[in-house]
Amino acid sequence: MQAKARVRDYVDRNPPTVDYGATLEDVLRLMLKTRKAGIVVREGGEILGTISAADTMRIIVEDRDPSKVKVKEFMSACTLVGKNPCVQIHEDGFVVDAIRLMLIGSVTRVLVIDSKGDFVGTISFLDALRAWEDVESRKT
Repeated sequence: MQAKARVRDYVDRNPPTVDYGATLEDVLRLMLKTRKAGIVVREGGEILGTISAADTMRIIVEDRDPSKVKVKEFMSACTLVGKNPCVQIHEDGFVVDAIRLMLIGSVTRVLVIDSKGDFVGTISFLDALRAWEDVESRKT
């Protein structure tokens, strides 16, 4: 992939988010509604972590009641700053670097921050594929 593809051009600036107090049922409904396999967990304006489809499957396989299992029981907790940082990239970064972070962190999406360190969205593996497709289409 051409190294010039920038994260800012492929970031999902309105990713699905769920409140920290939500249930697995709420998350599954949101995933179905938005057709997204990754959800950002917030409490107020603070990012507390992420939830992947794999996180939800673990609870389903345990045969627990989705209406009673809280997000905090199965989310991947992280912070934008401080201890246990989320896998993140600056919006001016390159898409190829976001892919590297996904591979290193074994994740399918990376949180995107701006120059102030504020959360602006996510870039997923599928978003990165769109970048690759755009680069390839320009070659022909």
